[in-house]
Amino acid sequence: MADSDLLIIGAGISGLSMAHYAAAAGWSVQILEKEHRIGGCLHSHRFTGSLDGFWLELGAHSAFNSYSHLLAILESLHALERLRPRAKVGFRLFADGAVRRIPTQLSFSELLLAPFRLLGLIKTGRSVAEYYGHIVGPRNYAAVFGPAFSAVICQSADEFPADALFNPRPRRKEVPRGFTLPGGVQTLAEIVAGSSGVRVALGQTVTDIQHQGERFVVRTDSGDYTTRALCLATPVAVTTQLLRPEFPEVAEPLMEVKTATVETVGVAIPKSRLTLPLVAGLIGRNEPFLSVVSRDTVPDPSYRGFTFHFRPGRLDEAGKRDCIARVLGVPGDLPASMNMIEKLNQLPALRVGHGERAQAIDGLLAGSRLALTGNYFTGIAIEDCVARSRQEFARLQHELERICPPCVKGGTQNLRWFKKKA
Repeated sequence: MADSDLLIIGAGISGLSMAHYAAAAGWSVQILEKEHRIGGCLHSHRFTGSLDGFWLELGAHSAFNSYSHLLAILESLHALERLRPRAKVGFRLFADGAVRRIPTQLSFSELLLAPFRLLGLIKTGRSVAEYYGHIVGPRNYAAVFGPAFSAVICQSADEFPADALFNPRPRRKEVPRGFTLPGGVQTLAEIVAGSSGVRVALGQTVTDIQHQGERFVVRTDSGDYTTRALCLATPVAVTTQLLRPEFPEVAEPLMEVKTATVETVGVAIPKSRLTLPLVAGLIGRNEPFLSVVSRDTVPDPSYRGFTFHFRPGRLDEAGKRDCIARVLGVPGDLPASMNMIEKLNQLPALRVGHGERAQAIDGLLAGSRLALTGNYFTGIAIEDCVARSRQEFARLQHELERICPPCVKGGTQNLRWFKKKA
């Protein structure tokens, strides 16, 4: 039975950033990860064999110089010099069977009224469709902006909260505006996991969480772990399932957060087979895919890569191959031997009023040594996850220091509902 100051379930960027803050404060940290890789939604598939060295993003595709908390972590680990700028190529729309330039699909007469429609308009309490549709006009929203917003969050954006879509942040001008790293954005996770004081155990499926005295006991299919503080950094559906038996008060509001499924397919194709102009990606309008994200932003001498994010349940495997060949303009059928990789992604489908739900969850966590972090609080961007972890660690640290001012270890404060069960 292993003991730690903080045990984290989940080795995505949320769990790893939480681990970084705790380890930097001198805590002993243990991470448990169900998969046999770290990164979670940071998933850079690295090909082998004839494509050795070529990679494709199957999850998050880039980071930006407005991600101040992420950049601060990288700076503390002396990793800023590893950042690589993304090449400046633009997005295009795929609609009515063809690749189209975005300006050709806009109604500029509608856009002329946008500054006036924006006056006095409040984001809070409005969906993306209500807020941005009002600003840009119904024709522009249906033709360009709705599909574009859906491409950004890999799900239908219409009902998504407008105030959770884009969060303006100050930029660090000495850092590339949009960046990645050698090997893809999963390298971010690997850098943080490699920092001192963080232990990561892969292939660990958590089966049960209990509170016993002044410790949490986390049971896995290969053994038990004990810890003074516990953090769940798992997808919201997994978090709900783990919390429901022991902490139903917290699980109940989490059950209201729905999940969107994305069927992701990545493909690497020799440059010689393609005539498609260089693009950052394609936005799907009335297509079975939400978006196609390109590796053209990180050029390779021999191959081009594309990641298709398909709407769930629309196409079978053969249908996806036909769609990929049609969109990319690959002559003939896409051969079964083509370098392809598939993944099923799960993302939170936030809805208007989610901010109030998140506040209620925070109220239940107050005064406890249980922390929750992930992409289902303020937004789904990498920076939203890191900022949430920073906030939750500061709360945990305050709790333990309040109980034991000279140190941050061995807190004794219990959750309110623990006392009810005693």
